[in-house]
Amino acid sequence: MEYKREPLEEDEVQSLRRACKTFDEELAINVLLETGMRVSELANLKEDQISWQRSCITTIGKGGRRRVIPMSNLARHYLTECFTKGNSHFPLACRTIQKYVKVVADRARIRKPVSPHVLRHTFAVQYLHKGGNVRALQEILGHSSLLTTDIYLNYSGQRVIEDFQ
Repeated sequence: MEYKREPLEEDEVQSLRRACKTFDEELAINVLLETGMRVSELANLKEDQISWQRSCITTIGKGGRRRVIPMSNLARHYLTECFTKGNSHFPLACRTIQKYVKVVADRARIRKPVSPHVLRHTFAVQYLHKGGNVRALQEILGHSSLLTTDIYLNYSGQRVIEDFQ
């Protein structure tokens, strides 16, 4: 099975982050990139799903599977800002998040298709590239099968070359 969603390269990730103009754009882009959450999980996030002490998010994903997502310092920063503004629910809807991702990617002049799901792929590839364990990634992404996680690992040409060296 060939997968067409190409993860972003590191320079594209940086361009995307720099192209954000509003807090809401930064919130959507950075939390997706830092957690690998599905767009629906992010849009439905409630503050009581966040353990600030343990720096993690507990969510119910596809198929009713409960899982724990580690929260990076950057994700924590944006979610803290988001929920200290008096919100108990994440303030952006699925369609709004999808629109922000597209608008910011266009502004960053990224040529390949960019969607929240591409950011999920990007998270997965970066996680492994930093030495993360594929089984742990399977749990973070909420995949019941390791084969599903494998689909996400269509390494880009540049990364294959770097890994070889």
